[in-house]
Amino acid sequence: MKKIVFSFLVALTTLTANAQKTDKQMATLQHGNQTMVFYGINAFVQAYEAAADTLDVITLSSGEFNSPGIVSKSITVYGAGFEDDEVTGTNRTFINGRISLYPADAVDDDGNVLEAAKHVNGVHLEGLNIEYGVTCVNYNNVPINNLSIVKCYLSSLDFSISCHDCSIRQSVINSSIYNYNNPESNIATNLLISNCWIGYGVYGFDYSSTIRINHCICWTSGWNPSYGPYEYINNIMFALPKNGAIVRNNVFIGCEYTSDISESNWNNLATAGVFAAEGEDGEYAAGKDFALKYPKKHTGNDGTEIGLHGGTYAWNKIPLIPRITSYELDTSNAANGTIKVSIKAEAQTKE
Repeated sequence: MKKIVFSFLVALTTLTANAQKTDKQMATLQHGNQTMVFYGINAFVQAYEAAADTLDVITLSSGEFNSPGIVSKSITVYGAGFEDDEVTGTNRTFINGRISLYPADAVDDDGNVLEAAKHVNGVHLEGLNIEYGVTCVNYNNVPINNLSIVKCYLSSLDFSISCHDCSIRQSVINSSIYNYNNPESNIATNLLISNCWIGYGVYGFDYSSTIRINHCICWTSGWNPSYGPYEYINNIMFALPKNGAIVRNNVFIGCEYTSDISESNWNNLATAGVFAAEGEDGEYAAGKDFALKYPKKHTGNDGTEIGLHGGTYAWNKIPLIPRITSYELDTSNAANGTIKVSIKAEAQTKE
């Protein structure tokens, strides 16, 4: 894994009034050629409030941040990672609460509605640990389009509305990816879930949905897991999908899947014959890597090993973009509202 470490100076003309050198949390907002910086536990909230409706990028340092709650802007949010990294000494970016994607009305300065239920398209979330997960809220049956969740830890991902061309990869979904609201409008089109650890299930979408679960670990905590009749390829499965699923090149641990639409699967294997680590049971915990015992034997239909480490995006928890590891304020030369900030960041070149 190749990493690049660099430092740079940013001249800031807009700072929150309570910015202090001892503040740990920092959020930068990139709007075109303008950069704004916010500090403290509400830095994410303030950066979101200052962001434009589209294209703006918010980068969060390590630390704990309050969630803005409802997100109705098509923004990109990067964090430092969803877990502490002992190798680099970088701590996680933790978001209190939930992020709710909500297609709110677009209004002018006088409150007049310019566009009802404006789409929230192209939201990108990366390197975040979100306490109560992400919810895509149903408002006037407006679908969520082009949502991308990368290298995040979510308690759950709730689509309460249709979704199109969305992707979740290299993430931990502690509970489920599901849709429980308005069954007449819960179709997922081109939903790709890849290289993820899923704790409970993928379910609730109309059976006509096009959902592919690829190179994942589909676990079960002992509850009644629910994996809908979608497409399962190159996974490690601790539970059976519902009848009608397309199932190819999966390892089934402790269970057997037989169907007319299944091929090249390994059934009824024990964990000791799948994972390299002694005693590995498949449950997620920080520090686990879920390496295979026989990666050349258990290969998928793409020629790579099944599970998290195969496919186009092998398991990698570190965000691709530079992540802020430390910063210092130089207030001695503050003039005309300008404060120099020295930011140290680290980036890697592997997705």
